[in-house]
Formats: sequence, structure tokens, C-alpha cells
Amino acid sequence: MKGIDPYSSLWSSQRSFAANGLILGGFSIIASVALVVLYGFYNAFLHPLRRYPGPLLWRSFRFPYVIAIHSGKIHRQLKDFHDQYGPIIRIAPNELSYADATAWKDIYHNRPGHQQLERNRTWFRKVTPDEPHSLLGWNEEAHARQRRAFANSFSDKSLRDQAPIVESYVDLFINQLKTSPSGQQLKTRTIELSQWFVYLMFDISSDLSFGEPFGSLAARNPHPWVEIAEDFGKGLSLIASVSLYSPLDKLLRHVIPKHIRQRQLDHRNMSAAFAKKRLALDIDRPDWVGPAKKYSEKKDVLSEGEWAINMTIFIFAGAETTSSALTGILRHLLQSPGAMERATSELRSTFESSSDIKVATTGKLPYLNAVVNEGLRVAPPSVIGVPRIVPKGGEVICGQWVSEGTYVAYNQYSSNRQEHNFHLPNTFLPERFLDPTTEDKLQSSLPFGTGRHTCLGMKLAYAELRLTLARLLFEFDIKLADEKDRWDWGEQNTYILWEKRPLEVILSQHTE
Repeated sequence: MKGIDPYSSLWSSQRSFAANGLILGGFSIIASVALVVLYGFYNAFLHPLRRYPGPLLWRSFRFPYVIAIHSGKIHRQLKDFHDQYGPIIRIAPNELSYADATAWKDIYHNRPGHQQLERNRTWFRKVTPDEPHSLLGWNEEAHARQRRAFANSFSDKSLRDQAPIVESYVDLFINQLKTSPSGQQLKTRTIELSQWFVYLMFDISSDLSFGEPFGSLAARNPHPWVEIAEDFGKGLSLIASVSLYSPLDKLLRHVIPKHIRQRQLDHRNMSAAFAKKRLALDIDRPDWVGPAKKYSEKKDVLSEGEWAINMTIFIFAGAETTSSALTGILRHLLQSPGAMERATSELRSTFESSSDIKVATTGKLPYLNAVVNEGLRVAPPSVIGVPRIVPKGGEVICGQWVSEGTYVAYNQYSSNRQEHNFHLPNTFLPERFLDPTTEDKLQSSLPFGTGRHTCLGMKLAYAELRLTLARLLFEFDIKLADEKDRWDWGEQNTYILWEKRPLEVILSQHTE
């Protein structure tokens, strides 16, 4: 009689357990796939937004949008979708993109008889729990209180008072372009200008915020604060896209590289130290702190943390967007010989000397203003629309019903490149802003936004753009270092902010 194998029953049990495990695993996979398919099917065909057109995969799931954000191609994809599907498109299960100028007022203004659309908390979330609310935050009460305080710092009177400060830095900027580090005069030189625009705008903004410049122009190198700030785009887009997956975002935030979080913290601490130092100065100077401080002491009090975070926002938002705009405007001028000639001729026939070119004297030059407006149209500093969320009960936007909880935004780049808004939308044509009979929808291009969250520094930004361009075109004959270096601004990638390519030019000091 053969002996009984003591291990046979054990092996049999293990095989049975493994088989059951495989069956359960297979069932779990099939169930998961089925749930994903059902989720996508519901979003595409049963969701309250199902009647809005858009690419099927984007209507069904959020991940194509997130991938586009991280690839840097979101602006081009949205433009292509608007070209294909029209002025209102669905770009995620719960998000609509608009390229219809009516949406400006419907989304961002307070309309009688309509509910107010608040900022989307997903996009405007605090970086850390202890971070105070800011002008860019979602809290409407904090925004209104802080805006009242800072409005005086950006008034027409404040702009007139700040003009000499701005002009002094533009003087230094031009002088640095004319000379070598040793002080030698350079009649002609090849230079990468986009970085110099960054130096100029961050020096102006830091002086007006912290009471002293970062010193980038004088040093011909970026300050550490500026170096960190220039990396913000990708970090901001990463944080924003992670926040789209609530409540998993609390877990996913740990995926964000530690060095990104640390640089943000270092930047915040550096800004707090600068702000504290400026607030401690008992001086009355025409900057962004003086008028707001006087108001805050009497009415809407600002905490030390609110001062620090808003000063950081003013510097970054003001300098990054304006330097980007300067790069975009000048590049399109260099690629449009007729426009460059007309702009240069207007300046050199208007002013006898560079000392005549001031903030006050450049505001009424028709063609220069048209160049600035057209440059901001083809190369808007803010690429992706600032999202709002439709309140409870839903709302009507552009004559169509939108369900509650939907994210809605007007996307500048896409709208500015639509034929239903502008003829030859991809062509740089300043003349469109001078033609009283134009059929172009000029109101479609609002680079600084509209409504209660309109950019406070809009007038200053226009003044900086006009003054800097006027001085450059008056003082130098400018051409591309490589005549083959011609491309459309939208070919660059964007991570909330533009990832700017170099602007290599040849500068020759102009002589009569």
C-alpha cells in the first residue's frame, strides 16, 4: 500500500487559493475597466454638459487636459479645438472654454439679475494651510478688502508719481545695452534681449514693492529671487493640475518633487523678509506700499502676511507678464518690417532727443499704442483663461444654460486667433487698432482681464511697455541676429506662463 503524501492536500489548497486569487484579480480588473468605461460614457452622453461640442476623449475624462497642461501645448490644442468645434467647447467633463467676447461680461462681471461667478477654488488654492488670502485667492471678501487698500497705489496720481522711478530704470537699461561690462561704448552688439527685459521689469517691480531693486540691471545677472520666480510656471501648473483630482490631491501633492516645494518655501521666506524690511521704513515714497499703507492704517487693515504675499504677487505678476509682452511685441515687430519702419518713424519724427521720451509723452502716440495692443493680442501674457465656477442652480453664459459646478473660462490665446474675431488672426497687423471701420472684434482682446478682478497694474504695465519700446526704437536700429529666426509666438510651450525662446538681436546705436 502506497503511503499518503502529507503535502498533497497542502499543495492542492495553495493551487486552489492561487486560482481563486487570479479569478478575483481578473474580476477586479474587469470591474475597474467597466467602471472607467461607464464613467466616460456618462460624461460623454448623459452628463448635463453633453450637448456642448468638443473632442470625445476630453469630454469623457479629465486626464487629456492634464497631459496637455504638462506638455506645454494646452494653448495650441484649445485653439485647434475652437477652430474645429466653434466658440464654446467642452474641454473636460466639467469644464467649458470660451472664445466668444460675450463671455467676458457673462463670466467675469457682476450682472444684474444673475449670480456672481466666483474664482475656482481648485485653481486658487493656498500652497500651505497657513498661507494668508491674497488678491489672487478665491476669497472674495479678502480680495475686495485688499483691493480697496492697494487701489490707491495704482491710481493715475500714483502712476504720475512713480513715473520718474520707472524712467530711471529704463535709462539704466538703455545705458547697459550701449556699454560693455567695463563701460566701453558699443556702437553695435549682438545680444539676447528677453533676459534683459526680465532684469528691467523685476528691478522696477522690486523697487516699487520692497523699496530697493534686485540689482539685476546693474549686475547684468539675475537676483536669486528672480531665478526662483522664473521657474514658477511649471511648478504652478503641476500644483494646479494635481488639485483637479480632489480628494486624491492631498496624496498626489506628495508626488511633487521636494526641491520644488523647498524653492517655493525659500522664495516665500525671502519675500517675507523683504516686505518686513520695507514696512519698517518710516518714509513716504511713491511706490506700491506708501499709499496702501496709509489707507490700511485708517480702514482695511492688512496683516504682515498679507503684505508679504501681495508684494510677491505684484512683483512676479507685474514683471513676468510685462517682460514677456515686451519680448513678444518686439519679436513680431522684427518679423514685420513695415510695422517696424512705421513705429520707428513715428518716434523719431515726434521726439528730438531721448530725454523727451517719458511716461507722459508716450501715451498719445497712435501707432505705438496700436503696436502694443496688437502685440498683446498675438502674444498675450496670460495664456490660459482664469477659471470661474458656476454657482448653485446654474447660470446662462453666452445665451446657453450651464449647470452648477462647471468650470468656465475665456481663453485669450484661442480667442485672439479665431477668424470670427479677427481677420488674418495669425498676422501681426497693428493697423487693425487704428481703423475706425474695422469689423474685427477688438473687445475680444483684453490682456489684463475685466470685471472686479481686472489687473490693478494695467495702466502701469501699458506705460512700461510704451516707454521701453519707444526708447529702444529711438536709440537703436534693431534686427534679428539670424534672419531665419522667424516663427509664430504660439509655437512656444506654455506652463501657465510662456517658456520663452531667446530673442537674439543686433543692436546698432542710431545716428542721424
